[in-house]
Formats: sequence, structure tokens, C-alpha cells
Amino acid sequence: MTAEVAHDPRLKRSLREHLGRIEKSFPGAEYNTNVENFRGKEYPQLADVTYLDHAATTLYSASLIDAISSDLKSNLFGNPHSLCPSSLATTRRIEDTRVRVLQLFNADPEHFDVVFCANTTAAIKIVADALSTYSEQHGRIFQYRVHEDAHTSLVGIRAMAGDSLSIGSDEMNSFVRSRGSEDDFGLLAYPAQSNMSGQRHPLSWAGTLRSNRPGWFTLLDAAGLVTTSPLDLSNHETAPDFISLSFYKMFGYPDLGALIVRKESSSVLQSRRYFGGGTVSFVINPRQHPSEGSPHVVRKPGDPHEYLEDGTVPFHSIIALDHAISDHKRLYGNFSTISKHTQALGALLFETLRIRKHSNRSPVVEIYTDQHPGHATMQGATLALNIKRSDGSYIGFNDILKLASVRNIHLRTGGLCNPGGVMKWMDLSESEMRKNFQDGKRCGDEWDLMNGKPTGAIRVSLGAMSTLDDVAAFLSFIDEFYVEDVISPVSALEISGMSTPAKISKISIYPIKSCAAFDIPPSKLWKILPQGLEYDREFCLVHQGTGRVMDMKMYPKMALIRPFIDVETKTLSVFSKRVTTILQVPLDDYLPTEARLITKKCNSKVCGDAIVVQAYSDTRISEWFSSALGVPCTLARYPSTPDGGGRYMKNHLRQKNGEIPIALRNESPMLIVNKRSLDPINESIAASSGKEADISVFRANIVINGPEPFDEDKWFEVGLRDSTLQMLGPCRRCQMICIDQETSERSPEPFTTLSKLRTINNKVYFGQHSTFVRTSSSLSGVIQVGDELTITHIDSTSSDTDSGESCHTENTTISTNTTESLEIEETPPGCIIS
Repeated sequence: MTAEVAHDPRLKRSLREHLGRIEKSFPGAEYNTNVENFRGKEYPQLADVTYLDHAATTLYSASLIDAISSDLKSNLFGNPHSLCPSSLATTRRIEDTRVRVLQLFNADPEHFDVVFCANTTAAIKIVADALSTYSEQHGRIFQYRVHEDAHTSLVGIRAMAGDSLSIGSDEMNSFVRSRGSEDDFGLLAYPAQSNMSGQRHPLSWAGTLRSNRPGWFTLLDAAGLVTTSPLDLSNHETAPDFISLSFYKMFGYPDLGALIVRKESSSVLQSRRYFGGGTVSFVINPRQHPSEGSPHVVRKPGDPHEYLEDGTVPFHSIIALDHAISDHKRLYGNFSTISKHTQALGALLFETLRIRKHSNRSPVVEIYTDQHPGHATMQGATLALNIKRSDGSYIGFNDILKLASVRNIHLRTGGLCNPGGVMKWMDLSESEMRKNFQDGKRCGDEWDLMNGKPTGAIRVSLGAMSTLDDVAAFLSFIDEFYVEDVISPVSALEISGMSTPAKISKISIYPIKSCAAFDIPPSKLWKILPQGLEYDREFCLVHQGTGRVMDMKMYPKMALIRPFIDVETKTLSVFSKRVTTILQVPLDDYLPTEARLITKKCNSKVCGDAIVVQAYSDTRISEWFSSALGVPCTLARYPSTPDGGGRYMKNHLRQKNGEIPIALRNESPMLIVNKRSLDPINESIAASSGKEADISVFRANIVINGPEPFDEDKWFEVGLRDSTLQMLGPCRRCQMICIDQETSERSPEPFTTLSKLRTINNKVYFGQHSTFVRTSSSLSGVIQVGDELTITHIDSTSSDTDSGESCHTENTTISTNTTESLEIEETPPGCIIS
């Protein structure tokens, strides 16, 4: 919760009044004020945080962790597969907890069983594996019908079925009501609540299907529903055959899931081929492959968990679940109370978002649901949405996520693991989805808008411990940054085409990508190459577990690793306050073989590009960096060659004269910033009593004292000595500039203020990408602090377009239209300079 929201009595008063009207209009909606009283004590992790991602996982209470810790410290729990006293104690707790889980859902143990597993997906896979094997063993086609608004884990069953269809609610309703053949064998799967839109689907489909299609089973994905609502399984005759869920979505902890099985339907699950320890009554390991006539195993009879829980169950997590159920009941009473609470807050959020308008009365938010959250049987407290400009165009959800993160608002964006929901609500056909993939779209990447359409959405989800302050914080965020109160064009820039003198005040390289800068001494000449400044981002840190190149956005302490380049001795020295020794690595590629540090090839990724780096295998190096960061990692090097090692500048910055090499740099060879452009940013920050930013947070290679703030928006090229730096376009910024380069601490500035002053088409810009252009036969040039520069501005008269845009319109450029406002060409998503 931000300080601004906490002290805004008008907004809070307005929301409380609106909440009162909702409680009167929708019977059952009832805000639980008790949550406000105990939230600070029970959920200290929420201090200064607005958490709106309960659909992914809700939060655990402090008292739950204390109870689990006390229990584990006071009691001895052995492996339940043994018969010693500590093991028997564990077995008793597991069986007691199994019953308590069934009681949560009014499920009679005579008719239902609980199979503990890792999560919802693991539960779904148990069912899919069993039914697929059953169909093969009995020579029957495994038919599958899945709701179009289903999680990817349900979609995955289609790969195992012999016949499958994705159908909407109307089709599913018709399907369960129609009579099927007695020889049919199939599975119908759907979410009780969409993980994307929050829409809820009838639980009655299961019983209706069983009556009309006796050869069919029902799999209910209950993970989204049980986060905030009760699930009633009291009628075993109409209940789904299989129910999957995750307890961390209900209680925050433990990380555990379950498959609830209707016992009358359980025989089909015995078809699984695999068996693990604890699930058999008899097993031998014969020399020859076992045959049907001479089986080597006899599965355990009895309840499904007896033959489905392979190996040792996660018994400490199950014991923790026992405490979670008790603690949750103590705090909230029951899930009916939570449902009323989130119903009220969800309806409030829905209505207050829907009424937000731009000054031209166009809606700010597009919400993807046909239902009102006030109707708890049809809609949960999870909303998927996108934000639109006053002209009706969409704002990329990744840009919104960046700004929300700076404001400590935690939410989910993207495809939300619901491909059918994306296709439906984003109005994307199958051919459009395939075309987006061909054009580079991948799950979890930065592409949020393609051909004018969103590729996903923003998901806001409320939970048991959500309060009015969370709703207020999100609304305040929308109002501050996205509601266009006044629509007026930005004044057109005066473009003269003239040259202006300036000087270089600072030159920096970042020898190790995402680590601290090495500022070139003013007395030193430094070589400039086609791929950028010499030794800039030639090294990187690679995570030893994932092989990925690490960055400061995820590991801010990288800012405290300080490199030093000694050109005379060809040595890279690295310092860190957390390590007492200084690490030295030779830079010369032509050292004698016996003097080289041994490296090995390592596959990795930078800004979405697959690369091969040379990772140092010397344990001295990996231990040094692992100690400095507290993360298992090692140093790696990327070829410093004229072709940039095979990586080239991003498409939206490329020139007509061919590809420009960038090596490990994210987007372009070099980044230039104008020091004077920071002045108005800091003046605005100071006016709101914020922490002023240092120019170092922008991680530029060249800092220039320009003639005036933001004059760089009009630069075409910069001349120095016998070389030229050509401008490629503005640099799009993210919350990484909020990391203090001296302390590694995060703060909201300067990104928050920059978003208000330098947002164009809802992209935040500061600085200019550039490339070295040779003016002689040499492959390189030199540069030095204090060099006088000649800045050539864009000449609007040389434009090759009718709109008055700059003469290099294929680039991402802040440009002007001689008759309209300041514009910027839309760019594909890129990475931020690191």
C-alpha cells in the first residue's frame, strides 16, 4: 500500500460509500472489516505492498509459520513407510489431515478420497495418464472435451487423447445434456473458475454428464475457485469424478496439491502402468522382462491414495497443511466468509474500473468477463483487463507491469497460461496466433501488442486478506498514470538541421554485463569499434543452475561488483565488499596456452537471443562471484569480434545499410544520454520530496553536456575527431533505472517521474541508441572525456515521408510532424540496457 493512498481520505471515503451500496445491492456480499485489524500483524510481508495476485498464490500468515515451526521443533516425525514410533506418529497426522481436507469440501470419506501430490497440474496428469492407458488396454478411443477457457494443464491432455475438442459454455451445456453411446469412453474437463477471467462454470455439469453419458468422466479444475470460495461435494451422486486443486492457492503454504477422487469412479485410475514405493502389495525384480501370465507386481487394493501416492509422500508439507487449515479457520472462520468478503471487494473493483473514463468519455479499462462479481455463482474476484488510450488503442501490459512494480503493486500479466481465453477475449483467431508465433511471439516474452491487438492481459485477483486499501491503491495507480484528463497535442519540436557544439563529460563501459560501470579516466583515449566501446559488456555472469545470463533487474546486488580494466597489462580486476580478495582475469586472447584460464562452452540467452558463451571453469572464479552475490554463478565471455559474435542490433533500430553488431549489449552498440535532460526530472522529483537520481542509473556509455534538456530527441548524428556517431533512436526504459548504482537499493524514482514527463505512446524514453560510423579506412576510432562534439540535428526538409518524420524513419525515432504533435513510431518490445 502506497503512502499516498494510505493518506487519501477522500478516495477511501468514496470507496467505503460505494462498498455500502454494493452490500445492499448484492445479497451475500459482505466486507470483513476484521481483516484490516489483524492484517498488519499476521501478514507483515504486505507492508508497503499492494498484492493483487492471489489467483497465483495467496499469502501465508505469520501465526501459521510459527505453528509449523513449533510443531516441527517439538515433535519427531519419521518416514511414514517405517513402523517405528516416530513414523507411526507421522502416519496418524497424514490420515487425520486427509480427513480434514475432505471436511473442507463437505466430502464424505465413504465416497471420496484424497491423493496428495505436488500441485493441480500433477493431479491432472494422474488422471490423464490413467485414462490414456485404460483406453489402450481396452481398445477404446479416448475422447476428450475441454472448455475453451481452460488452463494450459487441461489443454495438455489433448496430446494424450485420441479425439478432442475445445468447446465453449453453450456447447458444453448441450453436450452434457445430450445422450451418448454406451460404448463411448471419454473425459470432460473444465475449470470451476477461470484462472484468467474469473468466470465460474456450473458444477452441475458433472452429474448431468453422468446421467446421459455413462462412459464419460468429469475432471474439475477447482484451483481457481477454492482460493476464495467453498466447494460443496456433499452429494456424491452429482459430484465430479476427479477434482484437482493446490493448497498454496488456498492457504499460501504449504506448496502441495491434491486430487480428490470420487471412489465409485476410481477403478479407471488403477490402469496406470507406473508404480512407486508404497503402492504395491507384492513386487519382484526378475531377470527377464515380466509377462502378463507371470506378473512381477501386485498393486495395493483399497482407497485410491494407496495405489496412487508413489514413494514417500511430502509428509512435512502435509503436517503443515494440518496447521494451515486450523490457522485459516481461526482467522477467517470459513470459506463462505471469505467468499462474501471477496465478492464485495471484487464487485467494488469491477464497478470502479468500469466507470473510469478519459476526458472524451471513452473507457480507460476493457474488462474480460460477461458477468458481474456481485453474482458469486457466476464470477469470482479475479478480473482480466487491458488499459486503453483515449483513442481506443491499447497500452502494452508489460509497460504497465513495469510501472506497477515500481509502485510495489504485484499483479500478473501475459497469456496467463490460458490460450483459449486469450483467443476468445483478445479476439485472436487460430491463424493469428500461429502468425504471432512465426513472427517471434513466445510464452513469457515481451511481446504484448502485435498488429494492434494485445497478446494477453493484466490479471488482478483478490484474496482473503485483501482490503479496501488494495483496491484504492490500484485505482489510484490507474488514475495517476492512465486516465487522460486533458487531451492536447505536445508542441512540435523546432528542427533546424544546424550543428551545435557540445562536450563529452563522461565515458563508461560495463565490462561485465549488468555489473558496475568502469569510468574511463579523463586522461585516457579509448577505442571505439563497430560493436561499441572496447571491452564493453564483453563478459557476463551465468547462473550455474539455469545457464542463463544474469541481469541486475533480478539480481540488484550485481551493481556492487566493480570491474577495473588495465589496458597496459591486459587485465580485468574485479572488486566486491563481500569478498576480501581481488579477482584478476587476463584480457589478452593470445596468451600462451599454459597461461590461459580454462573455459567451456555454455548455451545461454540474452534478450531472447540464444547465444554460446565461454564460461570459466576455474573454481576460483566461480567461487568468487558466487560469494559476492550469494548465487551459484560463474564468469563467462562472449567473442569480441568485428561481427559482434553473431548478435546484431534489434530489428526496430536497424539501418538500411545493414546489420550492426552488438555482442552482449541488449539492443544497440552504444547508449548516449544528455546530462542536462536529467535536470527537469530531478526538479520534479525534488518538488515531491523524492530522492533525486544520479545520471549513473541510466547506464550510458557516453554522457554529453548537451545544449538544452531533451535536445537529443532531435539529434541525427554526433561528430567527434575523425569519427561519427549516428543516432538510432530513443532508449525505452524500465524499472531497472530505479536501482541505485552505489548501494543497489531500489526506489520508485526516477522511473515514476520519468513516466509522467517522458511517456510517448505509453512508452518511457530517456537517452539515445547510437552506432559508430567509420569515416576512414580504419575499423576503429578513439574517444576521450572532454572531446568537443558537433551535433547535427534532424533536418525535416530531408524527410522521405509525407508526414514530416525524420529522414531515418525505419528507426525508432522521436520525430515531429510539421502539422501535428510529437510522435514516436511504435516499436516491438526490447530489452533495457544493462
